[in-house]
Amino acid sequence: MSGDGFPVSTPDLTRLRTYHADLAAYADIRLVTLSDGAERGVRVLELRSGGGLELEVVVDRGFDLGRLAINGVTVSWHCANGYRAPWLLNPSSDKGQGFLRANNGFLSTCGFDHIRQPETDLLADQGVYPNREIDYPLHGHGAHQPARLISYGFEEDAEHPYLWCEGEIVQTMQFHGTLKLRRRIEVPLGSTEISMHDRVVNRGPTEMSHMMLYHFNIGHPLVAKGCQIDLPHAQHVWGQTDPLDAFPEPQLDQNNGLSVFAMDEDRAAGICTVSNPENGLELALRFQQESLPFFQLLRMTGQGTYGIGLEPCTAGKRSRSEARAANEMGFLKPGEHRDYQLDISLKSKALTRSESA
Repeated sequence: MSGDGFPVSTPDLTRLRTYHADLAAYADIRLVTLSDGAERGVRVLELRSGGGLELEVVVDRGFDLGRLAINGVTVSWHCANGYRAPWLLNPSSDKGQGFLRANNGFLSTCGFDHIRQPETDLLADQGVYPNREIDYPLHGHGAHQPARLISYGFEEDAEHPYLWCEGEIVQTMQFHGTLKLRRRIEVPLGSTEISMHDRVVNRGPTEMSHMMLYHFNIGHPLVAKGCQIDLPHAQHVWGQTDPLDAFPEPQLDQNNGLSVFAMDEDRAAGICTVSNPENGLELALRFQQESLPFFQLLRMTGQGTYGIGLEPCTAGKRSRSEARAANEMGFLKPGEHRDYQLDISLKSKALTRSESA
């Protein structure tokens, strides 16, 4: 595996082959194309680990993660957007809030040049762009862009066999610059773990600002009344009071609470765990603090939008000017890159679909 996250055990492939002529009956990765409505033409990779984990990688929407399930029970958060095709999206629409017309599923990757609310800012250098002012939409120009599918497969000969896929997303604008994200996702055979490695490279001729926020979205039945959020070794910086309190039941009012934490600089990795003591579901997110030193927590308690956003990020300030003043805004010179490693682990008491209703 590319990461050093959660420990995994390896199934006995020799024994499995005595039962299956083709291991695809046990675990598999396959490419499908959606063909109806706003999702028409969107490519999706479907992964089954053989250990109860099911995962969708939405190739044409940022190589992001769609449905995440364990033992047939969906734990990712979903809304009516579906996997809307990127050619139907304009991130600058709705006064820069176009991101909200696409956000759906377990992960929306935000960046690669801006995160949080829409802003107008000056370019990092003079460059050759005719206007130094750039309009940044909610969560940046890189979010929800179609990816180039590099490859995918089933690595049977590794010490710990795994399913894998790799894709590349380019955020570019003539005279402004080019940021390229290359993502590799691995799922160990027989496990309920996911490993994801990103590398963002400046392939343009000028220095560019670089900011990332990983918008992981989880929903019912993992998120329910009494579910618990644990974020150790983190200091609350700004936002909602008591953000780590046990979750309430869905509220009639649409009440979203946002909080930001600074992670302990003395620790290599941060971890956030959401657990439901009532049904035994648990999700843990591990991230490297050197590259993602802040953590944003979104609590959505309203009926119909009920869920939790777990959002490790590169900056904790609300605006670009504040981030720049606090030395939290990253910059990449031509040819420079930055790496990100994130690992997800799921646990379940073998909850069934009927029990989750």
